[in-house]
Amino acid sequence: MKASQVMQRTLARRPTVRLGALVAGSLFATTIAFIIFDIVVWGGQRFEAPPVSFIQGQGVYLAEMVYALAYGTMGWILAARLPRNMLGWIFLAIAVTMAGQMLVTFLVQEGHQAFRPLSPLLVLGAWSASSAHLPLLVTGFVWIFLLFPDGVALSRRWLVAGWGTIVGAALIIFSVGFARTGLLWYPSLPNPFAAPAGLEPLLGAANVIGLLLLVAGVLGSTLSMVVRYHRSGHVQRAQLRWVAAAVLLLAACGLPFVVARYALQIEYAQGELLLLLALLAGGFLPVAAAVAITRHRLYDIDVLISRALVYIPLTGILGGLYTAGVATFQRLFVIVTGESSDAAVIITTLVLASMFTPIRNSLQGLVDRRFKPAGQAPTQSPIELLNERVAALEDQIGRLRTD
Repeated sequence: MKASQVMQRTLARRPTVRLGALVAGSLFATTIAFIIFDIVVWGGQRFEAPPVSFIQGQGVYLAEMVYALAYGTMGWILAARLPRNMLGWIFLAIAVTMAGQMLVTFLVQEGHQAFRPLSPLLVLGAWSASSAHLPLLVTGFVWIFLLFPDGVALSRRWLVAGWGTIVGAALIIFSVGFARTGLLWYPSLPNPFAAPAGLEPLLGAANVIGLLLLVAGVLGSTLSMVVRYHRSGHVQRAQLRWVAAAVLLLAACGLPFVVARYALQIEYAQGELLLLLALLAGGFLPVAAAVAITRHRLYDIDVLISRALVYIPLTGILGGLYTAGVATFQRLFVIVTGESSDAAVIITTLVLASMFTPIRNSLQGLVDRRFKPAGQAPTQSPIELLNERVAALEDQIGRLRTD
């Protein structure tokens, strides 16, 4: 019996692992479906920038798609293999909500282009995305900072930062969700739940207190990661080094955007720059976790993560090239024939199909050179060695029973 078959049978006997893998796979599939719908709907709008405050170009949306894919892939792998570790589920929640709120944004844009009133369900989705998405996203990151890598905080005292962030997020949702000035992210839409004028002082106070709690939670959870790193032994420090750097980078780039969004009145161009920096910093976190897993054997699932390191950037590259290719060929058709053509999509697809294998092989070679553990044979991972020993032990037990 092969070692991989032994491990598969062992996992098959564990209902928690099987159920976790099923749920994680469903959430990851939902993320992928949302991203596909995002591209289809946005492509039907010729990739025009939707009417969203702080965003004027297409770069943010491309970054958000790669962002959702990266978090979804990492969350799926962690939740399927380690269902009791909350980190995988938090990663998946971030991915699903990110991809889902983009779909709401593109559907709002489609309604504007068609000059028709939005359905009540879409208005409710726009209200939720505008009011709750960013506060809940900050909350998710705070808990990742507190629980990485084993799903357990350093002590109960550090959990104060996490619970405080939950309270702060609730206050922000309350203040933004019932504001009288319209939806924060979709200024062209009125707020269906606007509060009476007499509640404006209460909403303002909730916004200030909630923002302070969010900032304190991010700073406290970041400090928790720094303390965890300094308290760790040599092996765990090597595993946490990249992640700790990603946490510091995300806190440094994300907090200015959160403060600007909820406390300052700045130009859209400046807000878009802050948002793009926050997205790029946030996208580094799952990559850092993948490096810790592949290079320093965190969680012993380095083979799967090495593949993720190939296919996440591959998907991002192909998605960006597809968007740019369709837009370029459409412009060429307009210049030559005076009108757009569906042939632009077909030509772009054929070009990308021919580029798929060379790009994938290049990324695979880069990952193998940069992230292969020192002294590790390229065809055998630590978990495979363990599986071989388990198989050998079972063979010995079987021989003893036969004798």
